[in-house]
Amino acid sequence: MLFFKNLVNYFTINALEPELNRERFSALMKQVPLMYSILTVNLISLAYPHIGSAPDYLTIYIPAAFCLVFLYRNIVYYRTSLDNLKDDKIVKRLNSTVILSIIISIIFVIWAMVLAQYASDLMLVHIVFFLYITLYCCIFCLLHIMQSAIYLTLIIILPSFLYLITHEELVFKAIGVNSLLVSAGLIFLVTNHYKNFTSLVAQKIKLTEQSSQLEKLNQNNLQLANMDSLTSLPNRRSFFSQLGELTSRQDSLKHQTTIVGLLDLDGFKRVNDVFGHPTGDDLLVKTSERLHNILGEDIVLARLGGDEFGLIINKAEDVKNVIGVGEKICEAMRLPFKLREGSVQITATIGFVEYPTMGEDSKTLFERADYALCYSKQNSKGKPVIFSSDHETIIREVSSIEHQLHEADLNKELSIMFQPIVDMHSGKTKGFEALARWNNPILGYVRPDIFIRSAEQMGTVSKLTSILLSKALKLACEWPDELYMSFNLSIHDLSSPQTVLNIINIVEKSNFPNDRIVFEVTETAVMHDFEKANEALHMLKLLGAEIALDDFGTGYSSLSYVQRMPIDRLKIDRSFINEIDTDKNTRNIVRTIIDLCNNLDLYCIVEGVETEDQLAALEQVGGRYIQGYYYSRPLVPEDALDYLAQHIDMPKVKTLAEKWSNV
Repeated sequence: MLFFKNLVNYFTINALEPELNRERFSALMKQVPLMYSILTVNLISLAYPHIGSAPDYLTIYIPAAFCLVFLYRNIVYYRTSLDNLKDDKIVKRLNSTVILSIIISIIFVIWAMVLAQYASDLMLVHIVFFLYITLYCCIFCLLHIMQSAIYLTLIIILPSFLYLITHEELVFKAIGVNSLLVSAGLIFLVTNHYKNFTSLVAQKIKLTEQSSQLEKLNQNNLQLANMDSLTSLPNRRSFFSQLGELTSRQDSLKHQTTIVGLLDLDGFKRVNDVFGHPTGDDLLVKTSERLHNILGEDIVLARLGGDEFGLIINKAEDVKNVIGVGEKICEAMRLPFKLREGSVQITATIGFVEYPTMGEDSKTLFERADYALCYSKQNSKGKPVIFSSDHETIIREVSSIEHQLHEADLNKELSIMFQPIVDMHSGKTKGFEALARWNNPILGYVRPDIFIRSAEQMGTVSKLTSILLSKALKLACEWPDELYMSFNLSIHDLSSPQTVLNIINIVEKSNFPNDRIVFEVTETAVMHDFEKANEALHMLKLLGAEIALDDFGTGYSSLSYVQRMPIDRLKIDRSFINEIDTDKNTRNIVRTIIDLCNNLDLYCIVEGVETEDQLAALEQVGGRYIQGYYYSRPLVPEDALDYLAQHIDMPKVKTLAEKWSNV
């Protein structure tokens, strides 16, 4: 039973092999028109010699009917488009071809046999030749439909063989036997060809599937390569790819204004440090969800790394109201985030740049958006800022400063000024803070915060630190023995072990006592990399120097960090002093900080005191050590000696002051 079942399947069109059937029909469309053309020629060449010797219906009407059928079939195939045929239609067309080939072959055999009744022996040879040449033509044209080829062979060869083998002429017997053997060989060849054909189609299908799978894998890999794994947002690569496409558009399209933005979270590092990185990751996921809900699908949102996100705004309405979009984002980011470890609150700062007016390539756009972001962080943290021509002017100025920092003779151009720190109870000066100054022949006087920030960005601030510290120590050697000197260190000084070792080397080579040196560091500098900064401070502490935490109250103000650092002094930022004489809350804050210093046995120095009322308010809350314009502005070295000569009755100081005045 299984043999017969397989035999039946072998001779039928399997609808479960759509790819194979499509390939078979594709080959058929190329070969069938040729087959019908050959059949037409063969039919006419056989019928024509019999005209007059056989009835007209055999020599004219039946051949004419066949020719019309063949012509019609050729037109049908010519008008058929494989792409428009569904799989079930192809199966039907293949089955109809098999059936039609059976019908035509039966009619051909009957027609030829009837025609043979009117033929001479010579004409009979012609009829036999016609049958066999037609059979072999059809076999080769229907190679890819093996069922048709086999049916044709059986229907034509067997009757003709029986007819010829029974003929009295030996030649016809030989022709019958020969044709049977040749046909058997052809069937064998056709079967092998069909097996090879199906094997090639199977390999093609397999290769197509593999190619499809590979394409899917490539798409998945491309998607993963362009997606941030934590937030599922487009990543840095995807952002810059889209930015590159934006800036590579044709000039005719560059009239369309687009906004590129950079968003940075304020306070994210604190969340990481306090709650741990898993909570920080949770916060980034919640941030991306909130931003996506705010921005919708019209604005491209990508995570560039860490707590930095990129925006590309194309919608005209949003472009016109970009500051409004930024304020909406900042306002939403101020709302508390509910995380696994509890509720946290952060803010966001955004910098925008307009394309193409403020930049025509992706690098420039990113740099200017980043500048707007940094500018906002320094001047209006938690608010959006759009890059303007004023910022471009600042960039040019900074570029000039950086160029001069690289080219200038800093040993000659850098100088030191000193501002006294006074004990308000005794009225005595306890020390001076060394302040950096730079007077360049081309740029003129450059503000310290500007050129120091530029040096930090260039990575050359350690060079400035070495020059300024050496000068400050040399000048401080001229002071009375009881006075100390405060010197400021930057973020990069604390994060570079080589710079710390260089500072220690400069101090040890100087003649100024180590225990009269106070190194001032800001909360921001320490928190940039707390562990490394704390290690650097301990090294300076081992040197014998003291450590002061500058600008206290403007950074993280975490008591846990204050407790872990080797600090001896706190300096209250001038922002608390501006309203201390008029605002009760400010006075209470300053009183609390002073009480904290007393409890921790720390000196507390108050910066920015300018008026008698501020001094009185500080005395009321327990302040003692004062620095500010009330006592003195920053002084050049010779004026500092004059100041000491007027406030300390010591011959050495007066002598030194006279020496400076004679220079």
